[in-house]
Amino acid sequence: MSFNLSRTQFLQMFGVMQSIRLIGSHTAIRAVPGISWCNNNLESEQFAVLTSLVAKTPLMRNLKSLPSGSTAPILINPFEEGGYLPHSGPGFVAIHETGELNINENALFGAMDAHISTAFTNLIRLVNTRVKCITMPGAAFSNFHIKSSIGTTYKASELHFITEDGMVAIIEAHLPHILLKDSEESRQLVDIMRHFVGQSMIDADIAAGVLTNDSIHVVNDIPKPPTREPEKTLEQKLMECPTWATW
Repeated sequence: MSFNLSRTQFLQMFGVMQSIRLIGSHTAIRAVPGISWCNNNLESEQFAVLTSLVAKTPLMRNLKSLPSGSTAPILINPFEEGGYLPHSGPGFVAIHETGELNINENALFGAMDAHISTAFTNLIRLVNTRVKCITMPGAAFSNFHIKSSIGTTYKASELHFITEDGMVAIIEAHLPHILLKDSEESRQLVDIMRHFVGQSMIDADIAAGVLTNDSIHVVNDIPKPPTREPEKTLEQKLMECPTWATW
């Protein structure tokens, strides 16, 4: 039986699949590997549209080729109001001196090149236009996980998108090498995708007026990637000083 995606589920799945493609581009050891998606139980037309939209993701440069301090997006929220590129979101920050992947949950997307920002904005709007034609309003996915053999690159992994009543939509793909490692970085990247799925479910429930405590527990149970406290502005620092705050 084919899994017929709702609007929210389609956008959740697009966000995760695009994130995997972005991670592959940023962390490729040599040439950027293509990702072959295989349909397991989705409705055929929806799967075809989904993969064609993911394929329109702008080709991104490897982190090693970016200037130090540059931002490379990990996951871009397609639910953003008005179809604009979000101001910030999960991203890599290129810091070559450390020799490590620097993952920042609130990286500033405004630091990306203007033509890349425009390309993502146009894609978000295209996705939201297309999704109206092939889906209906409905339930959201409540969780997500990857079923794969750690360290096995030749075998396709399964992406499991799970509903609150236990139904599972499955897509198979050969994942980027970083997601197949048994490492803290790999777990942090998957947690970013899981948190996106859980948070978008809560947002959909709020919009529909059906938010429950169970929905909130779903996201609370998902580890949230560590965040770096944003630097305060001069105005905020002055307002914290009793003398200046009352001046």
